[in-house]
This record gives sequence, C-alpha cells and structure tokens, in this order.
Amino acid sequence: MTSPVSRAVVEQFYRAYVSRDPERIGATLDDDVEWHVAGPVEVMHVCGFWRGKAAVTHRFTHIVPKIIELKRLDIESLLVDGDSSAMFGRIACLQLASGRSICHRTAHIVRYRDDKVIFFRVINDTLDAAEQYVGHHINLTDETIASCDDLVAV
Repeated sequence: MTSPVSRAVVEQFYRAYVSRDPERIGATLDDDVEWHVAGPVEVMHVCGFWRGKAAVTHRFTHIVPKIIELKRLDIESLLVDGDSSAMFGRIACLQLASGRSICHRTAHIVRYRDDKVIFFRVINDTLDAAEQYVGHHINLTDETIASCDDLVAV
C-alpha cells in the first residue's frame, strides 16, 4: 500500500509544473513516471504519452517550448486524497506558430509514490482546444456523431 501524499507536495508539484522549468519538474517525478496528455496529437502536438523522467523532461525541454508558451494555469479545484490528487481548471497559453491565444478547460489526475509523481493524466476540453489550435470551428457532421452509436455500452 502506498502512503498518502501531502497537500504541500501536490502544491510543490504544481509550482514546478507552472514554472515550465524541466529541472524543477524533473525533481518532482519518479524515474518511471507515466505522463499522458489526451487529445488529437495531429493537431495538438503537446499531446501524447511519455514514460520515464527523462522522456517527460525532454518533453518540457524540446517539445513544448517549440509549440506553446504557458501564460497561466488557473486552478479552480484541487483535491488531495490518499496517494492521488485531482485538479480542475483553465489553462491559457500562446501558440507560437500562429501567435493565437489558446484558453480551455483542463483536468489532471495525478498519483504519487514517496512524494514523487508516478502517474499524470491530462484531460483537456479537446474540441475547444483543437478548434483554437487550428484557428476555426471544426464541423462535426451527423456522420461523425452517428459513429458514437458504434460504441459498446458497459
């Protein structure tokens, strides 16, 4: 069984996360961290899956700075329970290629072991974000919506 994480450790992680400093972020990560940012990778190149501290710090060193500049993370709710935290808020950034301001809802699920992040999952309002990334409304046709009927109910 894992030990509970303190709110102070969670807040320290978010200070490092907002700093965008790869060394500060790396100091909060477990060597075998799983980092997953859900979203359409083809449109939002900051989305994807990275495993391991080296891969995540590389993301913050070489990938993210070429795509966006974080302007603000407004945390509306931050819950800490056991070895996990959940955050809901709004992220604002500048898309470097276009100069467009991007602002959308985001949620994080984070798990910790020995005060280090072992699991980080980002769930963005991806339709809103993707439309901002491409710079126009994405038309969802009846055909696109109908494809949801193919989903299996559980």
